[in-house]
Amino acid sequence: MKHEATKKKFAERQKTRVLAPSLDDQFGNGRLLARIMSRPGQTGRVDGYVLEGRELDFYVKKLAVKKSKK
Repeated sequence: MKHEATKKKFAERQKTRVLAPSLDDQFGNGRLLARIMSRPGQTGRVDGYVLEGRELDFYVKKLAVKKSKK
């Protein structure tokens, strides 16, 4: 029962979803830039978040400069 309700809710959200072009490009390439955080001694677990907005733009520029220097 809950599973069907979840599917319906997800479908409704998809109708009005607006994905930033930069994130859409990342999904299209099959790669996502993310910030990974871990604590000392932490094993077998990764915490973090997918970059977006100004933070994503910053790191994309950094990567472009790094690639151009090679």
